[in-house]
Amino acid sequence: MADNILSDFGINILEEEIDDVIFQTNEFLCDATFTGQQGPFWWILQMCMALAALFSLVVAAQLTYKMMVKHEPLDVMKMLKPLAVAVIMCWWYPPADTGITNSNSSWCFLDFLSYIPNCIGSYTHDLYEAEATQISDKFTEVQELIHTRDTIYNGLQAKADVAHKGSQDPNVTEATMEQVGVPHVTKMEEESSEMWFTSLTSGAIICLDKIVMTLALIVYRIGWWATIYVQQILLGMLTIFGPIQWAFSLLPKWEGAWAKWITRYLTVHFYGAMLYFVGFYVLLLFDIVLSIQVENLTAITESTTSMVGYLKNSFFSAGYLMAASIVALKCLNLVPDLASWMIPEGDTAFSTRNFGEGVAQQAKTTATGAIGSFMK
Repeated sequence: MADNILSDFGINILEEEIDDVIFQTNEFLCDATFTGQQGPFWWILQMCMALAALFSLVVAAQLTYKMMVKHEPLDVMKMLKPLAVAVIMCWWYPPADTGITNSNSSWCFLDFLSYIPNCIGSYTHDLYEAEATQISDKFTEVQELIHTRDTIYNGLQAKADVAHKGSQDPNVTEATMEQVGVPHVTKMEEESSEMWFTSLTSGAIICLDKIVMTLALIVYRIGWWATIYVQQILLGMLTIFGPIQWAFSLLPKWEGAWAKWITRYLTVHFYGAMLYFVGFYVLLLFDIVLSIQVENLTAITESTTSMVGYLKNSFFSAGYLMAASIVALKCLNLVPDLASWMIPEGDTAFSTRNFGEGVAQQAKTTATGAIGSFMK
């Protein structure tokens, strides 16, 4: 039943398959199965590593020439810096993939830098998954109650349509007048018209309620996926073009480029840890909101009498969910800031935050306009 109800919304509150696809994007772009022998970014990555290593060796050769031929003071530290950069370039990406060192090792310099963020991210991911399991069960319960509400409503609507059509039939009206009299027939016509109009307006409310629920889930997932995908884009750029920045750090004017690159790389890597940390609190909010929705839908579907009472005074069961989604989107905008706080003088991806704020504002405007138009 839950699978059929999911098709009514077109989106789930937790789309793990799409999360996995987004997280594997950079691996896929460097996979040999994507474009044949090499991935689209593979050649660029290898060229950047090779050029950075070659540049560092040229700088080392220049320093050696100055010290040996021009008799400049011997400085071992100056010699070690370009050689260290050249060695790092050889282990920038796993040797098992690059084949530079003829080694089958899967360890690389990038893994060393991301070890601590990945450890923290693993713990926050476990917290998120634990709460996500409860949310998934709660969301399934909501869907089943919505299906029950719609089933009861369809039955009552069918009765209202039959009564309304019967009151409009002259033959039925004339026969009823002969049996019970004109005042009773008039009252029956009024009740059938009222019941038909109530079912019509209630159906519009139920339809709009589904739209609000779908919009709420889409708004939340847009913020979630945007944060993940921006992280993957930034990680891809830092991974591919990082060797060039390390090579430039050998020049006097850009000697701090390697430190700035490490700061940016660690900051972006902390996006994942902070995303699941914020996501855990967001799911706690959804847990409360979905619990309220379950209580409301349970009261509505308790009996036919309660359903009739709901039809006379319909309301949005997904109203709190929409508000929670906008709040969740605002919270997801904090991910870049939280990640930058973890690293001293860390850079924040303003594009991620601005994108999320724009989506939240647009979603709020759209929801307000839709509800305002409906009320008019």
